[in-house]
Amino acid sequence: MEKKKYRLTKAAKIIGLEFIICVIGLLLGFFWEVYDKNSQWEKLIYPGIKVAGIDLGGKTKMEGNKNIESEYIAPLFEKGLSIIINGKNYKVDCSRLISFYDIEAGVNKAVETGKSLSSLNKYKLIKHGLSNRYNIDYKFNEVYLGEFVSIVEKDINREPENAKARVTPGEKVEVIDDIKGYRLDVEKLEEQIKRSIESGILNEIVIEAPVIEMDASITAEDLRTIDAKISSFSTDFSFSSAARINNIELATNAINGIILMDGEIFSFNEYVGERTRERGFQAAPVLEDGNYKPGIGGGICQVSSTLYRAMLDSGMEIVERKAHGRPPSYIGLGLDATVSWGNIDLKFKNNLGYPLLIEAYLKEKNIYINLYSNSKLKNRTYVIKNNVYQKIQPRTETIEDANLPAGETVVVRKGSPGYKVRVTRDTHENNQLLISEVISEDIYKPENEIIKKGVKN
Repeated sequence: MEKKKYRLTKAAKIIGLEFIICVIGLLLGFFWEVYDKNSQWEKLIYPGIKVAGIDLGGKTKMEGNKNIESEYIAPLFEKGLSIIINGKNYKVDCSRLISFYDIEAGVNKAVETGKSLSSLNKYKLIKHGLSNRYNIDYKFNEVYLGEFVSIVEKDINREPENAKARVTPGEKVEVIDDIKGYRLDVEKLEEQIKRSIESGILNEIVIEAPVIEMDASITAEDLRTIDAKISSFSTDFSFSSAARINNIELATNAINGIILMDGEIFSFNEYVGERTRERGFQAAPVLEDGNYKPGIGGGICQVSSTLYRAMLDSGMEIVERKAHGRPPSYIGLGLDATVSWGNIDLKFKNNLGYPLLIEAYLKEKNIYINLYSNSKLKNRTYVIKNNVYQKIQPRTETIEDANLPAGETVVVRKGSPGYKVRVTRDTHENNQLLISEVISEDIYKPENEIIKKGVKN
């Protein structure tokens, strides 16, 4: 059976032709619109493009430059910039901060954006816009920026505070927590300020200050190992003048509460400081070169000697110590420690393996010095012996005096003997002698007697 052939009717052909013509017309219209729109925007900045935070869509290059100048640069220079850092408001003088700016470079980038695309893609940009952001090129006055940041530094920077320890009335050690320190990250803050200006912000800028946290060198955890008194010593100063007592009190207060970490060296002169009238020290007799002389700070050698004696009973290492030229009356031979600012010091090293706390105070005309550290150190005991192995007798010096009758004598100065002393320290643990060491060999010179003899006829 032969198949039927389908033929388009004349009406169908006309409808088909009209449809094709319509499609062609629509395409021609679309492409004309694309061409027309692209032509209109050829020298304009596409929608949505911002420079320094300002939308320049639909603006020419010249208009964009003027807009940035009037809407951002002028207000920025006139009003400055408010920056809130950690809740505090700071004012930036932008007329001083910004030494040079280039609007045109940013606007040029905005104008050129999308111009190299195809006609259809350009048309899409015009219809839907962009989200491109461009900044203005700046040169900043680094000197002024540094001055501004230094103001912030003064408010932010805080040195860490070491943990402290003190002895309670029941001889318990109370530890006071350390406090962390903070240092402003200057470079980061400067960068944040620059970026804020470049981004086109005219309102207040809120910046969380970039800080670097600093730990204290002595933490509370370090000091919690101090739990027992390991040695103590006291000396009597009831024989002292008011000026001497004043100096003793100043020196005692200066060393009270000192914490010496393991491996650290104590310096008496460093902690007590220079003995001057401006710092409250007074003139009192000072034992120097075997004789008592008036001097500022007389009496503080009794504090250093009391500390030295307590230190010997703790087992610590002596770094520097010198005996007086003549035996002081307040402590045993070979157990004293003279000090002189810039000349003679008392130094010892904490080699205990734990931190050490010095407690020093005055009570009923006595100096009390107690040393606290870890209770495990009490397993060792120390026996200090000062062996006076030679007594040096003084000589008698006779001076003829023509003002005295012949044969008459006057004692100008009584003599006193000198001594040679060896100090040893025996270390015991579990009732066994571990070590016996010679701590010092001291010589106290005798003071010769002086007599005037009359020769007057």
